[in-house]
Amino acid sequence: MSNGGILSFEASQISGTGLPYQEFLNSVPIAAYTCNSDGYIQLFNETAAVLFGRRLQPGVDRWVAWWKAYQMDGTPLAPEASPMAIALREKGPVYGHQLIIERPDGVRRVITPYPKAIVDEQGQVTGGINFVIDVTEETQVASEHVNRLAAIVTSSDDAIISKTLDGIITSWNASAQRIFGYTAEEIIGKSILTIIPQDRQQEEVVIQQRLRQGERIEHFETKRITKNGEILDIALTVSPIKDSFGKIIGASKIIRDVTAQQMAERQIRESETLFRMAVESTRLGTWEYLSMQDHFTWSEESRRIWGFPKDIPVSYQTLLQQVHPEDLDHLKRNALMAMTPDQGGHYNAQFRIFHYQDHQLRWVKAQGRVFFSADGQLERFIGTVLDITEEKLARESLEKTVQERTAALIAMNEELQRSNHDLEQFAYIASHDLQEPLRKIQTFTSVLQEQPDTPELREKYFPRIMQAANRMSKLIKDVLNYSRLSQSTLLKETIDLNQVLRDVLSEFDVLIEEKQAQIYVDHLPFVQGVYIQLQQLFANLLSNALKFCDTTPVITISHSLSPDRPHPHFYCVVIADKGIGFEQRYADKIFDIFKRLNSREQYAGTGVGLALCKKIMENHRGSIIAHSEPGKGTTFHLYFPLIEKEH
Repeated sequence: MSNGGILSFEASQISGTGLPYQEFLNSVPIAAYTCNSDGYIQLFNETAAVLFGRRLQPGVDRWVAWWKAYQMDGTPLAPEASPMAIALREKGPVYGHQLIIERPDGVRRVITPYPKAIVDEQGQVTGGINFVIDVTEETQVASEHVNRLAAIVTSSDDAIISKTLDGIITSWNASAQRIFGYTAEEIIGKSILTIIPQDRQQEEVVIQQRLRQGERIEHFETKRITKNGEILDIALTVSPIKDSFGKIIGASKIIRDVTAQQMAERQIRESETLFRMAVESTRLGTWEYLSMQDHFTWSEESRRIWGFPKDIPVSYQTLLQQVHPEDLDHLKRNALMAMTPDQGGHYNAQFRIFHYQDHQLRWVKAQGRVFFSADGQLERFIGTVLDITEEKLARESLEKTVQERTAALIAMNEELQRSNHDLEQFAYIASHDLQEPLRKIQTFTSVLQEQPDTPELREKYFPRIMQAANRMSKLIKDVLNYSRLSQSTLLKETIDLNQVLRDVLSEFDVLIEEKQAQIYVDHLPFVQGVYIQLQQLFANLLSNALKFCDTTPVITISHSLSPDRPHPHFYCVVIADKGIGFEQRYADKIFDIFKRLNSREQYAGTGVGLALCKKIMENHRGSIIAHSEPGKGTTFHLYFPLIEKEH
């Protein structure tokens, strides 16, 4: 309900107790009550009595209709501090509040009241009216999304921080406390510069500028300072936070401590340097190859690295037999190049070998120098060999860890974006589509206010008020259905689509007979799914096929394996009609929630049905595609994954 959607009344009408006013309140689909200028309740509808769990006492109850009320943080709310009391004192509407009410039976509900003071032409308050909407279910859905997002943030190993555009910290998760040492109580409300070293604070100025332009900063490596003054190496990802209108209102930061990783990389580099310097180290083997004799001379360390016993003669071919097949060509090319006089005679290679005795795979690093005779002939080849298996495995393990953590971060970011998108969708619905029926109620009741004793107007506008109220009720139900699909965790089972279709056709048998519809059905497959969702999917599509048709409906339902998908493991169920169709350029937009291509006066509906179909197919790891042409009908292709044992 928007601020402009609250009804206004003349003083004489508010204080009245006649039947027309009571009938009007009873026609409104939400809880409503009126009071006089002193706040004493005059009239109420049955919806209010049900919501509050009690029948109001006109002339006794003052300001509020509920038994007990609390602020959203649990603080008790006195009647004189209620929105209605404030509205009467301030002579106007009071919107934007949410309260928790408790009924006499102990049940608690979350409500949104919309009180408004009624002021006469002299500016005097003559009474007030309060519309109250029960938003318990919507609040629970939003709370589940928030809790899911909070669980992701809380369980993350990375520091996740949010801040305002001015750099003031507004949230701080447990990993941020672990990494930087500050508790949330210590740091929230302070500048982000608290954890930025003095010589790097200019970075924040640049980050703020890019954020205001809507940019996202990814994997920015820098340094930050902890509470105890320790300097950390970190990788930083910064994303702008937008409100439901797309305005940038802050930023979220994901900070990964890469100090250990960079230290490990530095240690590897330092180790490699030390290995190169340790020519006389016991880990460094030496060898000499005389090409004319095809004879190797090996040090004890070289034989240990390769696994050759002392009594085994080593030739060039014996050596090559121990080299990993994938590295053999690379090794030969390097050796041939080194043995070419004009290439400088230097040899440097890393490759894998199989230990001669235990056959374990090892990494070695070989370096050498070729000496040539005066006429350019190869005389001898000398060099060193080093076992670098541990260093290679450490590097591979480090790279694997980095890849895994990066993939986890990307997945978490995608989940956060999906949660934000769902929250934006619900915010849009609440602030736009649910307002239309209430605006109509406001308009029609305002006309009745001006001429309350005109029977013709009552006969004309009361049905329209009921129609708008019914539409609002249908919208709320459809939005709740959509939200439940978004959070579906129902277990999937093997479903016979033929049985699903039989049940749906049974529900539509009267409409099919009235329209003399012709429906041709092929034998359909079994799929993994949730029965009630699949039933809703086919019901929505058949309902559209029957509804959007100006002649006798002709509907064909068939299936086949899907050769045109990226991989062949899909069934394709096709539902084709010969209805009014639509322009193909709208084929993607029809699956947007509340998207309609035809007027509501011509074809009834809320615009949620096909959005539900798309969500159901996504829940079943499939997809839905539409093809259509005006006047020739529409064909929907439903792609279901094959049951695992079938492929």
